[in-house]
Amino acid sequence: MTGLNDAPGTGPLAADLVEQYNREGFLLLPPELLSPDLLDSVSAVLARALTDRGPQVILERDNVTVRSVYGVHQNFGEIGEVIRHPDLLGPARQLVGDDVYVHQSKLNIKAPFAGDQWEWHQDYIYWLQNDGITKPDLVNVSVFVDDVTEFNGTLTFIPGSHRKGVLAGSLADGPPQGYEDAPDWVATLTAEEKFRISPEVIEGLARSNGMVSPKGPAGSVLFFNPNLLHASAPNISPFRRAVLILVYNSVNNTSVGVGTPRPDFLADPNVSAVTPASR
Repeated sequence: MTGLNDAPGTGPLAADLVEQYNREGFLLLPPELLSPDLLDSVSAVLARALTDRGPQVILERDNVTVRSVYGVHQNFGEIGEVIRHPDLLGPARQLVGDDVYVHQSKLNIKAPFAGDQWEWHQDYIYWLQNDGITKPDLVNVSVFVDDVTEFNGTLTFIPGSHRKGVLAGSLADGPPQGYEDAPDWVATLTAEEKFRISPEVIEGLARSNGMVSPKGPAGSVLFFNPNLLHASAPNISPFRRAVLILVYNSVNNTSVGVGTPRPDFLADPNVSAVTPASR
Protein backbone atom coordinates (compact mmCIF):
# COMPACT_ATOMS: atom_id res chain seq x y z
CA MET A 1 0.00 0.00 0.00
CA THR A 2 1.20 3.51 -0.76
CA GLY A 3 0.86 6.80 1.05
CA LEU A 4 -1.40 9.72 0.15
CA ASN A 5 0.81 11.66 -2.22
CA ASP A 6 -1.42 10.63 -5.13
CA ALA A 7 -3.97 12.88 -6.79
CA PRO A 8 -7.62 12.38 -5.72
CA GLY A 9 -9.07 9.35 -7.46
CA THR A 10 -5.76 7.50 -7.46
CA GLY A 11 -4.23 5.59 -4.60
CA PRO A 12 -3.25 2.24 -3.15
CA LEU A 13 -6.02 0.05 -4.57
CA ALA A 14 -5.32 -1.80 -7.80
CA ALA A 15 -7.53 -0.90 -10.76
CA ASP A 16 -9.37 -4.24 -10.68
CA LEU A 17 -10.33 -3.70 -7.02
CA VAL A 18 -11.69 -0.24 -7.77
CA GLU A 19 -13.63 -1.69 -10.69
CA GLN A 20 -15.03 -4.41 -8.42
CA TYR A 21 -16.11 -1.82 -5.86
CA ASN A 22 -17.80 0.31 -8.49
CA ARG A 23 -19.56 -2.73 -9.98
CA GLU A 24 -20.60 -4.58 -6.82
CA GLY A 25 -20.78 -1.69 -4.38
CA PHE A 26 -18.44 -3.26 -1.82
CA LEU A 27 -14.92 -4.54 -1.36
CA LEU A 28 -13.62 -6.85 1.39
CA LEU A 29 -9.90 -6.73 2.14
CA PRO A 30 -8.05 -9.26 4.34
CA PRO A 31 -6.75 -8.57 7.86
CA GLU A 32 -3.20 -8.13 6.59
CA LEU A 33 -4.25 -4.57 5.69
CA LEU A 34 -4.01 -3.42 9.30
CA SER A 35 -1.28 -3.80 11.86
CA PRO A 36 -2.15 -5.85 14.97
CA ASP A 37 -1.49 -2.87 17.26
CA LEU A 38 -4.11 -0.80 15.43
CA LEU A 39 -6.73 -3.51 15.93
CA ASP A 40 -5.68 -3.77 19.58
CA SER A 41 -6.30 -0.01 19.94
CA VAL A 42 -9.81 -0.35 18.55
CA SER A 43 -10.53 -3.29 20.86
CA ALA A 44 -9.34 -1.29 23.86
CA VAL A 45 -11.61 1.61 22.90
CA LEU A 46 -14.55 -0.78 22.52
CA ALA A 47 -14.06 -2.08 26.06
CA ARG A 48 -14.22 1.48 27.41
CA ALA A 49 -17.04 2.61 25.12
CA LEU A 50 -19.29 -0.21 26.31
CA THR A 51 -19.27 1.30 29.80
CA ASP A 52 -20.59 4.69 28.60
CA ARG A 53 -24.24 5.66 28.85
CA GLY A 54 -24.33 9.11 27.24
CA PRO A 55 -26.70 10.15 24.43
CA GLN A 56 -24.23 8.79 21.87
CA VAL A 57 -24.88 5.26 23.15
CA ILE A 58 -27.88 3.51 21.59
CA LEU A 59 -29.32 0.49 23.40
CA GLU A 60 -31.28 -2.41 22.01
CA ARG A 61 -35.01 -2.60 22.69
CA ASP A 62 -34.29 -4.39 25.97
CA ASN A 63 -32.85 -1.07 27.23
CA VAL A 64 -29.82 -2.95 28.55
CA THR A 65 -27.71 -4.21 25.66
CA VAL A 66 -25.51 -1.72 23.80
CA ARG A 67 -26.34 -1.58 20.10
CA SER A 68 -24.12 1.28 18.87
CA VAL A 69 -21.74 3.92 20.18
CA TYR A 70 -21.47 6.98 17.93
CA GLY A 71 -18.88 9.73 17.58
CA VAL A 72 -15.98 7.49 18.60
CA HIS A 73 -13.47 9.39 16.44
CA GLN A 74 -14.41 12.53 18.36
CA ASN A 75 -14.31 11.05 21.85
CA PHE A 76 -11.43 8.58 21.74
CA GLY A 77 -7.96 9.68 20.69
CA GLU A 78 -7.07 6.21 19.47
CA ILE A 79 -9.89 6.30 16.90
CA GLY A 80 -8.82 9.80 15.94
CA GLU A 81 -5.55 8.18 14.88
CA VAL A 82 -7.23 5.21 13.21
CA ILE A 83 -9.10 7.50 10.79
CA ARG A 84 -5.69 8.83 9.66
CA HIS A 85 -4.23 5.38 9.03
CA PRO A 86 -2.97 5.40 5.41
CA ASP A 87 -4.33 1.94 4.67
CA LEU A 88 -7.86 3.12 5.53
CA LEU A 89 -7.65 6.75 4.47
CA GLY A 90 -5.87 6.02 1.19
CA PRO A 91 -8.52 3.66 -0.22
CA ALA A 92 -11.34 5.87 1.11
CA ARG A 93 -9.90 8.90 -0.63
CA GLN A 94 -9.37 6.87 -3.80
CA LEU A 95 -12.92 5.48 -3.88
CA VAL A 96 -14.52 8.86 -3.15
CA GLY A 97 -12.21 10.59 -5.61
CA ASP A 98 -11.44 13.52 -3.34
CA ASP A 99 -10.01 14.59 -0.01
CA VAL A 100 -12.27 13.39 2.78
CA TYR A 101 -13.39 14.07 6.32
CA VAL A 102 -15.26 11.73 8.70
CA HIS A 103 -18.96 12.54 8.64
CA GLN A 104 -19.82 9.85 11.18
CA SER A 105 -18.19 7.06 13.15
CA LYS A 106 -19.60 4.31 15.30
CA LEU A 107 -18.98 1.02 16.97
CA ASN A 108 -21.78 -1.40 16.08
CA ILE A 109 -22.07 -4.25 18.53
CA LYS A 110 -24.17 -7.37 18.22
CA ALA A 111 -24.04 -8.97 21.63
CA PRO A 112 -24.23 -12.77 21.91
CA PHE A 113 -27.85 -13.92 21.60
CA ALA A 114 -29.05 -10.31 22.12
CA GLY A 115 -27.77 -8.29 19.15
CA ASP A 116 -30.80 -7.30 17.10
CA GLN A 117 -31.32 -7.01 13.35
CA TRP A 118 -30.87 -4.09 10.98
CA GLU A 119 -33.72 -4.07 8.46
CA TRP A 120 -33.09 -3.62 4.72
CA HIS A 121 -32.00 -0.04 4.07
CA GLN A 122 -29.63 2.34 2.33
CA ASP A 123 -27.47 4.61 4.48
CA TYR A 124 -27.36 7.61 2.20
CA ILE A 125 -31.07 8.50 2.43
CA TYR A 126 -30.56 9.42 6.10
CA TRP A 127 -27.56 11.60 5.40
CA LEU A 128 -29.47 13.28 2.59
CA GLN A 129 -32.67 13.93 4.51
CA ASN A 130 -31.31 14.45 8.02
CA ASP A 131 -27.88 15.98 7.40
CA GLY A 132 -28.24 17.86 4.10
CA ILE A 133 -25.55 15.85 2.25
CA THR A 134 -26.65 16.35 -1.35
CA LYS A 135 -24.53 13.73 -3.16
CA PRO A 136 -23.69 10.12 -2.26
CA ASP A 137 -19.95 10.82 -2.47
CA LEU A 138 -19.18 8.88 0.70
CA VAL A 139 -17.79 5.49 1.59
CA ASN A 140 -18.40 3.28 4.62
CA VAL A 141 -15.28 1.63 5.99
CA SER A 142 -16.02 -1.23 8.39
CA VAL A 143 -13.19 -2.70 10.45
CA PHE A 144 -14.03 -6.12 11.88
CA VAL A 145 -13.15 -5.98 15.57
CA ASP A 146 -14.35 -9.58 15.99
CA ASP A 147 -14.56 -12.49 13.59
CA VAL A 148 -17.66 -12.03 11.41
CA THR A 149 -19.44 -15.29 10.56
CA GLU A 150 -22.74 -16.45 9.11
CA PHE A 151 -23.98 -16.97 12.68
CA ASN A 152 -23.32 -13.66 14.46
CA GLY A 153 -25.20 -11.18 12.32
CA THR A 154 -23.07 -10.41 9.29
CA LEU A 155 -24.18 -7.75 6.82
CA THR A 156 -26.05 -8.98 3.76
CA PHE A 157 -25.76 -6.97 0.54
CA ILE A 158 -27.59 -6.96 -2.77
CA PRO A 159 -24.61 -6.45 -5.09
CA GLY A 160 -24.95 -3.64 -7.61
CA SER A 161 -28.06 -2.18 -5.97
CA HIS A 162 -26.18 1.08 -5.35
CA ARG A 163 -26.34 1.79 -9.08
CA LYS A 164 -30.11 2.30 -8.74
CA GLY A 165 -29.54 5.44 -6.64
CA VAL A 166 -31.92 6.23 -3.80
CA LEU A 167 -34.68 3.63 -3.92
CA ALA A 168 -38.36 4.42 -3.53
CA GLY A 169 -39.58 4.02 0.01
CA SER A 170 -41.74 5.51 2.73
CA LEU A 171 -41.26 6.96 6.19
CA ALA A 172 -42.57 4.93 9.09
CA ASP A 173 -45.11 6.60 11.35
CA GLY A 174 -44.27 7.20 14.99
CA PRO A 175 -41.32 6.06 17.09
CA PRO A 176 -40.00 2.48 16.93
CA GLN A 177 -41.21 -0.01 19.50
CA GLY A 178 -39.18 0.34 22.69
CA TYR A 179 -38.03 3.90 21.91
CA GLU A 180 -41.27 5.81 22.53
CA ASP A 181 -39.60 8.33 24.86
CA ALA A 182 -36.39 8.78 22.84
CA PRO A 183 -35.50 11.88 20.76
CA ASP A 184 -36.74 11.86 17.16
CA TRP A 185 -33.25 11.23 15.73
CA VAL A 186 -33.02 7.90 17.56
CA ALA A 187 -35.62 6.49 15.15
CA THR A 188 -32.96 6.36 12.43
CA LEU A 189 -30.64 4.14 14.49
CA THR A 190 -32.81 1.25 15.67
CA ALA A 191 -33.76 -2.23 14.48
CA GLU A 192 -36.88 -0.78 12.83
CA GLU A 193 -35.78 1.41 9.93
CA LYS A 194 -37.40 4.85 9.72
CA PHE A 195 -37.14 4.92 5.90
CA ARG A 196 -38.59 1.66 4.64
CA ILE A 197 -38.09 0.13 1.21
CA SER A 198 -40.96 -2.04 -0.02
CA PRO A 199 -40.56 -5.83 0.02
CA GLU A 200 -41.41 -5.85 -3.71
CA VAL A 201 -38.43 -3.62 -4.53
CA ILE A 202 -36.12 -5.71 -2.35
CA GLU A 203 -37.36 -8.96 -3.88
CA GLY A 204 -36.92 -7.67 -7.42
CA LEU A 205 -33.32 -6.63 -6.80
CA ALA A 206 -32.48 -9.83 -4.91
CA ARG A 207 -33.86 -11.99 -7.73
CA SER A 208 -31.89 -10.13 -10.38
CA ASN A 209 -28.65 -9.45 -8.47
CA GLY A 210 -28.51 -12.12 -5.78
CA MET A 211 -27.39 -11.60 -2.19
CA VAL A 212 -24.01 -11.93 -0.48
CA SER A 213 -22.76 -11.74 3.10
CA PRO A 214 -19.07 -10.77 3.38
CA LYS A 215 -17.40 -12.63 6.24
CA GLY A 216 -13.89 -12.69 7.61
CA PRO A 217 -11.61 -12.79 10.64
CA ALA A 218 -11.02 -9.86 12.97
CA GLY A 219 -8.99 -7.16 11.25
CA SER A 220 -10.70 -7.58 7.88
CA VAL A 221 -11.81 -4.29 6.30
CA LEU A 222 -15.04 -3.89 4.34
CA PHE A 223 -15.63 -0.85 2.10
CA PHE A 224 -19.19 -0.31 0.89
CA ASN A 225 -21.17 2.31 -1.00
CA PRO A 226 -23.75 4.37 0.95
CA ASN A 227 -26.50 3.49 -1.56
CA LEU A 228 -25.85 -0.26 -1.39
CA LEU A 229 -29.00 -2.00 -0.15
CA HIS A 230 -28.14 -4.03 2.95
CA ALA A 231 -29.47 -5.63 6.12
CA SER A 232 -28.28 -7.92 8.88
CA ALA A 233 -29.91 -10.66 10.92
CA PRO A 234 -29.83 -10.94 14.71
CA ASN A 235 -26.84 -12.54 16.39
CA ILE A 236 -27.98 -16.07 17.16
CA SER A 237 -24.53 -17.21 18.31
CA PRO A 238 -22.73 -17.11 21.66
CA PHE A 239 -20.04 -14.92 20.09
CA ARG A 240 -20.02 -11.12 19.91
CA ARG A 241 -19.87 -9.33 16.55
CA ALA A 242 -18.38 -5.84 16.85
CA VAL A 243 -17.31 -3.59 13.98
CA LEU A 244 -15.93 -0.07 13.76
CA ILE A 245 -17.57 1.91 10.95
CA LEU A 246 -16.01 5.11 9.61
CA VAL A 247 -18.03 7.17 7.13
CA TYR A 248 -15.67 9.21 4.96
CA ASN A 249 -17.27 12.04 2.94
CA SER A 250 -15.84 14.28 0.23
CA VAL A 251 -14.78 17.70 1.54
CA ASN A 252 -16.73 19.12 -1.43
CA ASN A 253 -19.94 17.38 -0.35
CA THR A 254 -20.57 19.00 3.01
CA SER A 255 -24.00 19.75 4.42
CA VAL A 256 -26.12 22.48 2.81
CA GLY A 257 -27.91 22.82 6.13
CA VAL A 258 -31.09 21.35 7.61
CA GLY A 259 -33.78 22.84 9.81
CA THR A 260 -33.01 20.67 12.82
CA PRO A 261 -29.41 19.39 12.71
CA ARG A 262 -28.69 16.07 14.34
CA PRO A 263 -26.20 15.92 17.23
CA ASP A 264 -22.53 16.37 16.38
CA PHE A 265 -21.83 12.71 17.16
CA LEU A 266 -24.11 11.77 14.25
CA ALA A 267 -23.00 14.47 11.80
CA ASP A 268 -19.56 15.90 12.54
CA PRO A 269 -19.45 19.66 11.83
CA ASN A 270 -15.65 19.51 11.44
CA VAL A 271 -15.26 19.10 7.69
CA SER A 272 -11.49 19.62 7.50
CA ALA A 273 -9.71 17.08 5.30
CA VAL A 274 -8.20 14.17 7.23
CA THR A 275 -4.43 14.04 6.86
CA PRO A 276 -2.53 10.74 6.88
CA ALA A 277 -0.60 9.56 9.90
CA SER A 278 3.07 8.77 9.39
CA ARG A 279 3.99 5.12 9.21
